Amino acid sequence: MTDFFDFAGVGGLSYDIVLQVDHLPATDSKLPGRLLGFLPGGFIANATCAAARLGLRAGFAGWIGGDDQGVMLRDDFERFGVDVGGLTVVAGEATPFTVILVAGDERAIVIPDSPLYHLPPEDRQLEMARQARQVLTYPRDAAWCQQIAAAARANGGVLALDVERMPAMAATREALALADVLFLADASVREQDWATARSLSFGRWVIVTAGREGAYGFVDGSGPLHQPAYPAAAIDTTGAGDCFHAALLAARHWGDSLPEALRFAAAAAAIKVESVGARGGLPTREQVYARLEHHG
Repeated sequence: MTDFFDFAGVGGLSYDIVLQVDHLPATDSKLPGRLLGFLPGGFIANATCAAARLGLRAGFAGWIGGDDQGVMLRDDFERFGVDVGGLTVVAGEATPFTVILVAGDERAIVIPDSPLYHLPPEDRQLEMARQARQVLTYPRDAAWCQQIAAAARANGGVLALDVERMPAMAATREALALADVLFLADASVREQDWATARSLSFGRWVIVTAGREGAYGFVDGSGPLHQPAYPAAAIDTTGAGDCFHAALLAARHWGDSLPEALRFAAAAAAIKVESVGARGGLPTREQVYARLEHHG
């Protein structure tokens, strides 16, 4: 009998070039910066590592280039105990990267395009999705969502989508209906008010992350249920949302209700922002419960 993954991430992998600055740059300005490092990243990949750190059996499916940065990403998955059976090396291509400017608890991100972001899912990557209880990906396009949703549902799995921008959401509304859990960016949702999230929540959880405000949950047309952010000595918010997503899905996997899952995820994110890098300071399940107990 197949051993199922508790969590599988598909796509959304890069390494991060992280620069620390005193403040985010204005138009046509120059400012000094300090290189914090070339660090493993990618929003779906970060969430997959966070899920593994929380104790879930996790796997990742995606692509890396045939370069040193690709080796770094593969090694970091293995450091977290993430299965890389769905990871493909594309010879002759560079591993995708992201440039992140960090100024206190603020940041700016530049995401250069890459040929690896446009490859169709391979059979072994879809097989990993078939073997997962929960699959997290993003709405790259309708065909992508349909293939991964079909794979996830083949054995009764749950599909979660990380939707970062309203344009992508508008272009793939039909594909979003395939998801059991939707993560939306606050700035995108408020362009069309809460009615957008509420209308999407019938038959699924919709989570709107809002940075310092915390997060808002919707289910079956009701909401928003507000979960404030927990106090934290924030150093770097990079990857906080990815950690939040993984923690919420972990709590859902363990049978928590939406309010319980929101609390667990908020506590996990509060721990995460107290360390540098997208994967620095990812908490264990025990650490999250301890933080929740601390806050009563």
